[in-house]
Amino acid sequence: MNEEAETSDVKLRVEAPKATTRSAKAVSSGSRARRRHANLSTDSSSSNTCHCGCSCMEGIHAAILSTAIAVAQVRIEIAGIQAAMSQDLAALGDEVAGLRRHTHEQLSSTQSLMSRRFDSLQCSVIDLGLRLDRLLEKDGA
Repeated sequence: MNEEAETSDVKLRVEAPKATTRSAKAVSSGSRARRRHANLSTDSSSSNTCHCGCSCMEGIHAAILSTAIAVAQVRIEIAGIQAAMSQDLAALGDEVAGLRRHTHEQLSSTQSLMSRRFDSLQCSVIDLGLRLDRLLEKDGA
């Protein structure tokens, strides 16, 4: 279980720089698009669309970059939490197994002690019955 969490964590750490690189490329291509469309008209009829039909909203690529970085960071945090939980669950499993062994040992010991005491009590009752029979024979004879 730990190996899976560690592998996932490594994958996420590898993806974070890749997402940053992809987003940086998107930002640079976005700046090229802004330069290409620098002479857009500012009237309300053209709003967010330029003459060639592409979208030229300011800051969209920066938002994509920051979102990609935030997602990569969240994935790394989740992988860390999963790894910690896996370790905690493994430790809990070990504790439960130890508790079961200890309980079984105590139960076995208690059962053995109870059996010996029952046998001893049973012998005492039989001995008491024999003495009682002897006393009754002496008094009746």
